[in-house]
Amino acid sequence: MRKINLYRIPICLLAFFISVTGYAQKNFTYKVAINEIPATGFYKIDIPPHVVAKCKPGLEDVRVFDEDKNQVAYILKNELPVFTKENFTQFPLVKSLKGNDNQTHIIFKNTSARPVNDLLLFIKNMDANRTVSITGSDDSTNWFIIKENIYLENAFNNDGDNSIQTLSFPQSNYKYFQLTILGKNVIPFNIIKAGIYNEDVVYGRYIQIPQPAITQKDSSDKNSYVSLKFDDAYQVNKIIIDAEGPKYFKRNFSIGESYKNNYDILQNDFLASGSQNNFIINSRKNTLFLIINNEDDIPLKVKSVEAFQLNTSLLTYLQAGKKYDLYFGDSTALYPKYDLQFFADSIKINPAEASLGTVQKNKMQGNSSESLFSRYSNWALWIIIIGVLLVLCFFTFKMVREVDKVKESNK
Repeated sequence: MRKINLYRIPICLLAFFISVTGYAQKNFTYKVAINEIPATGFYKIDIPPHVVAKCKPGLEDVRVFDEDKNQVAYILKNELPVFTKENFTQFPLVKSLKGNDNQTHIIFKNTSARPVNDLLLFIKNMDANRTVSITGSDDSTNWFIIKENIYLENAFNNDGDNSIQTLSFPQSNYKYFQLTILGKNVIPFNIIKAGIYNEDVVYGRYIQIPQPAITQKDSSDKNSYVSLKFDDAYQVNKIIIDAEGPKYFKRNFSIGESYKNNYDILQNDFLASGSQNNFIINSRKNTLFLIINNEDDIPLKVKSVEAFQLNTSLLTYLQAGKKYDLYFGDSTALYPKYDLQFFADSIKINPAEASLGTVQKNKMQGNSSESLFSRYSNWALWIIIIGVLLVLCFFTFKMVREVDKVKESNK
């Protein structure tokens, strides 16, 4: 056993050294300080266009490190141009009573501030047949019929003690809705809550990119060729084109970029007078090209172009008083894998925001959390290398002596 232990020690030391020095090969070209963190908690950090422009297209090379060079987990958030968000609006129960007609009347307040054409009832499971009517009122005193004799499905949920019933009726914007369970002295069902689901259209938030330099050439082939030259390879998700020409115009044009000496079309559309002329695209090139088809009209003049990047941010847990840096610009980096991604739904919706400082060139090589030696200079690394070799020699010498002793004892 002793020989095996002696053999394992130098091998483990060598493997450890190779692993840490291998990780030290990683190199992030840029870094930017995260400004002071006033309180411990989750923070959202918006990544500005000039940082995104220096990252890999998918931002695989973004890392957060603390002052001890430990890697900090984060969740990357990329906004969409347009998306729908589903919300449940609960209608408060105003009162439930048995009226003079010996029927149960349940009144809800419409808090949606919009016309309603259906109502969701969350009710305790029941196995019974019921019929209801719906009336509406603006003062909860005078009631008007909306729909009557609505048959409730005899349905219940076997996986829980609640079920959902949907009541559809003509669109109404009354301030109050009354649900009447038809039938004298009929035992009512138990309503847990009532309300509506609605879908809100949400538009992504954009950050403006520095305007490009514009060069235009009006050709004899009836086309105008416009070059948009940016000062970096920004992520461009939307452009707004300001063009002037005749009082009324509508011209077919294309937006493209150069790809291996070919014109790669990103979008075909129209430039029109009286329109905002904003277009959704996806590009990471320094230069974009517009080709405007003028036909027999006088050429349009592109006065200016505004470009925008969809907001990109990361969500991370930071501690008050600690210093953090954002590293990026490693063409060999892959997406990091963090446990935090499994807990995205547990993080509060509106975290605090942290800002970034000025982008700097990263002078230290191998800034990786896995690299134990990243903080040392070259001469220190050579000392470590020599130390490891001496340890290897020492244990090799001891191992040889032990082998010789075993041989002598077996004679």
